[in-house]
Amino acid sequence: MLLEGKVAIVTGSSKGIGRGIAHRFAQEGAKVVINGRHAEEVHRTADEIRTNGGTAIEVVADVTVENEVERLFQETLRAFGTVDILVNNAQTPVPGANKPFLKLTSEVWESYTAKNLGALFYCTSRAARIMAAKRHGSIINISTNAAVRPHRLSIPYDSVKGAMDVFSMAVAVDLAPWNVRVNVIRPGMIAATGTERLSEEEKARRIQAIPLGRYGFPEDIAWAAVFFAADDAGYVTGQAFQVDGGLLVQGRAPCAELVRIATPENIDEF
Repeated sequence: MLLEGKVAIVTGSSKGIGRGIAHRFAQEGAKVVINGRHAEEVHRTADEIRTNGGTAIEVVADVTVENEVERLFQETLRAFGTVDILVNNAQTPVPGANKPFLKLTSEVWESYTAKNLGALFYCTSRAARIMAAKRHGSIINISTNAAVRPHRLSIPYDSVKGAMDVFSMAVAVDLAPWNVRVNVIRPGMIAATGTERLSEEEKARRIQAIPLGRYGFPEDIAWAAVFFAADDAGYVTGQAFQVDGGLLVQGRAPCAELVRIATPENIDEF
């Protein structure tokens, strides 16, 4: 019960990584605010937590809109009286964003960056004021390893995540005198983020690039979030934590490696 009695808002927590974090927070004793834009999904996740004995409320709100963020926080304060933890997890897609740079329009760029960086700022700003007043709080931003090693055809997404990393470090320094900590989690390939649309052949090809040999799961990210949220991490701020099965640290994927790779199956041959 590492988060017993704490109040946590997890944006975009009706599914995927956010849902996994919300469930784990509730298991650790937190009172959780489930947020998303689709009422049915938000209700389902909150109801799952309550059925399992946890405490959760549901707030349907679009965090790219400032007055809806204000309503999210007002409903949280009305229900629980404070906010101890904020997880900025929500990601808002924009049609046309997955294009080569030479096909990317200024309208798509402006919409994508305004919505996603706007949500990051609105939620962080509102939470920080509550936390600073009581000299305690943890803000956790869900980025991606693409913040430092970009994907193809993902320029707006990767750019926003890179900006999130720097924003987090800058805000961590600025809020340190109020004992408000800000940290980043960078997930790698996670099974809940669109992998269901991939063929089995494509899944296998991608897994070959991961040193630990599997996709991550929302639960893997959730444990990292618990670490940053807990008081035991009270001396940790401005950090980025890679949770990617070793994907980022390797020099080359196995399919492009120039020397044989030792595995449990062939180690005796070396």
